[in-house]
Amino acid sequence: MTEIHSFTVGLLSVNCYLLYHPESRECLIVDPGDHGDSIQAEVRNLSLQPRGILLTHGHVDHISAVPAIAKAYGIPVWIHEADRGLYSSPANAILPWIPAAKDLPEPCDTAPQIAGSSYEIIHTPGHTPGCVCFYFPAEQFLLSGDTLFRGTVGRTDFPGGNAAHLMASIKNKLLALPDRTTVYPGHEAPTTIARERPNFIN
Repeated sequence: MTEIHSFTVGLLSVNCYLLYHPESRECLIVDPGDHGDSIQAEVRNLSLQPRGILLTHGHVDHISAVPAIAKAYGIPVWIHEADRGLYSSPANAILPWIPAAKDLPEPCDTAPQIAGSSYEIIHTPGHTPGCVCFYFPAEQFLLSGDTLFRGTVGRTDFPGGNAAHLMASIKNKLLALPDRTTVYPGHEAPTTIARERPNFIN
């Protein structure tokens, strides 16, 4: 079974997640948006062994600590191919507050795994073209990135955003999941598919 530990990082309070197996202590780090030292401290406190970085999408507030974390542990980073241009773009910044990330490692083609855990990658374009959610069917939880939040959805007014694609991703893919699925978003508090479903009933 996969356990989940969350904490916020960066100016925009991104939810960074550590997904780990309780026996092997292997872990995946999801959306290390900033504060690399704090992320490493959380890893140490839980006695975890990082095996890879997963990114829900390429916006700078979700990737700023990737270089430091990848270097510290010698681990690969995975992002959907449709967001790789955004990931590496020098224009991927929120100035003057968050500069573009530098020295980003080249993404790997195969998403990293940990022993005793299994997840599905659900492509949910809309917030960005390469947005994804990570679904853990055995544990019935979903990491939704900036696609679906508690009571709302991700913004689509950034370059590459598309409101129609976002709504289709949610209605056709995320609402197909069981009602009891816990949703861990990229910002703010968790929710469930059951709680959010009425918001999309026409």
